[in-house]
Amino acid sequence: MSIEDELCAALLDMSAVSALTGTGDGARIRPYRLHARDNRKEEHIVIEVDSEDRENTLDGKGGLVLATVNVSCRAMTRSEVNTLAEAVRINGTNPGTGLAGYGGSGTTFDSWLEDETPSMTPWGDGSERVWHTVEQGYMVQYTETT
Repeated sequence: MSIEDELCAALLDMSAVSALTGTGDGARIRPYRLHARDNRKEEHIVIEVDSEDRENTLDGKGGLVLATVNVSCRAMTRSEVNTLAEAVRINGTNPGTGLAGYGGSGTTFDSWLEDETPSMTPWGDGSERVWHTVEQGYMVQYTETT
């Protein structure tokens, strides 16, 4: 499973996130772009891996990856996107279970929030419509698999 899939799965397991984006196959959490069937007016998340650097573990063995990941939280209003971004960051009211500070025993990756920037993103359909967005930059560390 790719790190993009792992991140999508982790976000789907967060109750505060899935309450806003949906559950199962209909959840609006996608790597790189929305699906054509997704409702663009509903809150959604797009995950992009910007870079992956191969590293050694503390005991000198290869196989560790440090990735820079952009999590784009999008909604039709500033209030909705702020709620979604908070859900991703801290899983509602439970700090330590969102992506900021995610990881530990039994998880496939560790992540921490590096930056968070509000903005607006065009729909890309030739219209003047925009999403309100919160772009979250995470560092994600995981073990490379073959």
